Amino acid sequence: MHVDREGMSAKIWLDPVVSLAENHGYSRRELREIERIATENLEKLRNEWDNFCNGNA
Repeated sequence: MHVDREGMSAKIWLDPVVSLAENHGYSRRELREIERIATENLEKLRNEWDNFCNGNA
């Protein structure tokens, strides 16, 4: 998953667990919040990704 805002960008893996792959500009605090939100919504994010990859988006 990519999270972009105001010239900042982060790449987060959703599988097998939520983890940071790349960070360009986000603070540690912001990254913890992004990871928390991703973890809380992990099932929905994975389902949306599966739908996107299967052309159901």
